[in-house]
Amino acid sequence: MVKFRELGFESFDQYKAHFLDTLLLSNKTYEYFVDWGKVKKNLNKYLDELSLLNSLTKVSATERINYLHNLLLKHPRVIEVIPMLVAERVKNKKLDIFNPEFETFISFEFKQSNVNEEVVPKIVEFCSKTGIMDLFQEVKDVYDYLLGVEVGLDTNARKNRSGKIFEKMCQEKIRKLIGMRYNIVNNDPKFSLYPILPVRKGKRRSKGKTHDVVVYKDDKPILIVECNFYNTTGSKPTSIAESYMEMHRVAQEQKINFLWVTDGPAWRDMEESLVRGMSKIDFVLNYRMLNLIETILKII
Repeated sequence: MVKFRELGFESFDQYKAHFLDTLLLSNKTYEYFVDWGKVKKNLNKYLDELSLLNSLTKVSATERINYLHNLLLKHPRVIEVIPMLVAERVKNKKLDIFNPEFETFISFEFKQSNVNEEVVPKIVEFCSKTGIMDLFQEVKDVYDYLLGVEVGLDTNARKNRSGKIFEKMCQEKIRKLIGMRYNIVNNDPKFSLYPILPVRKGKRRSKGKTHDVVVYKDDKPILIVECNFYNTTGSKPTSIAESYMEMHRVAQEQKINFLWVTDGPAWRDMEESLVRGMSKIDFVLNYRMLNLIETILKII
């Protein structure tokens, strides 16, 4: 059970009410919207190729197919940029397209090493049928166009970025609160509550779990902190609560304390799962309550 009295609350109901009343409505910081560093990195490694593709915007529609054919043969690395023009991330530089007319798949490989007189016509056909050739009629600068494409693709990463942002928020707040008195290691690769996983053939040995924050005193881990944020309800928050109950048990066996920092509006609609976690874990705080980590370190 959450040690609500030690945290300064007269009853569990008072503690729970305070937890729910102080939940963050959102964790959208300025970093949430676009990872500009990643967007520019994706484009800047192809600056020369983008400049070459820009020449297609200056060529008439009737000449464009032959021009692209010759361009690919002279500058094979241009082929790697083609999927980016249709906002596609290709694995292993390969893309399979289904042809409903013949009910077959056509494979396209966008590898610089594969460019030859046989492959190039297929790539040009891909560009024609996907509308890329028409694109060169509409845009003035391929770099500017792809900048918008990459920003759009980056929004798909917001869900993962949201979790990382909250983790970073908590890590920075913990360091600010107690960093002068304790050694704090974020995502410590050298320590885990769980045993080292067996070595698999061809793979390096790894830890079972890397914790968001490990607080050390006199070179000994005294507190493990896990952080997560939920905007929407679902099965994941419930399963996470269950896994952290188990993590708390494992920590107790190793005489290490465990703190679960969780937040987000979803918990207001999943109170049952939250309370179940609170019934098994000694310390459960939200972001605004994280100041109580100083109290936790005094009583453990």
